[in-house]
Amino acid sequence: MQPSQRLVSWWVRAFLLVGALQGLAIAITGLARPADVVGFPLSTTPLNVRFVACFYLAGAAGLLASAAARETVDTRIYLAGFTAVTALLLCATVWYWPTYTDGGIPYPWVGSYVAEPVVGGAAIATLALWRPARPGRHRMSPVYEAQAAGFAALGVVLAASPDTAVRMWPWALTPVLARTYAAIFLAFALGAALASRERRPQAVRPFALSSLVLVGATAVVSLVHHAKFDGGPSTYAWAAALVAGLAGLAAAVLSTLRPEPA
Repeated sequence: MQPSQRLVSWWVRAFLLVGALQGLAIAITGLARPADVVGFPLSTTPLNVRFVACFYLAGAAGLLASAAARETVDTRIYLAGFTAVTALLLCATVWYWPTYTDGGIPYPWVGSYVAEPVVGGAAIATLALWRPARPGRHRMSPVYEAQAAGFAALGVVLAASPDTAVRMWPWALTPVLARTYAAIFLAFALGAALASRERRPQAVRPFALSSLVLVGATAVVSLVHHAKFDGGPSTYAWAAALVAGLAGLAAAVLSTLRPEPA
């Protein structure tokens, strides 16, 4: 039996659950009381804190769903995305070290983003999670391909030209937040690209659920803070993307609930 076909090991479940608990701490406190968010070291506006919290809520949903998976291969997509996002967030932290440490060194933040890419990368390597369980395109591939393209484009602009992103963004943003967001968008783009070529429903389910939570939570936060949007073309593009994302990703989640074809 290949390592990827085995039942999920206890240490992989533990790793995923620890990451989910970290994400829930930021998500719950950030959404409920942005001024008192736990674990996020940047000082910013309530809208930006809640947007970050949406990412962490989505991440926690995907990690929990992956931890509940039966077979190791069904953790593949989220292990890859989680490893990528933690490594990229570490890069953003080092790049903007004076800003991230303005209130003191955030040891839990730095420590987790040093350790988690190492553990995640080791899990992918030792469990041979390089290939999909059932490779090939499927009915929901266009949804994931559109998500991968859109998120990758946003991530590249946010990372490569944060000043341009600040001018184009539908609400007030800073360069440090732009590159922080870039890390998360790029990781979701990676997950979507992997999901677009995975025909096993159970292997795609955690990522599909996570993406739907992200878009749904972002839509709610956008409505709550609608007065902070600039009302220009980027605002309308943002609203259109949320509507399209909710429809497409809801269909994608439902498709993962059907029995796996023989």
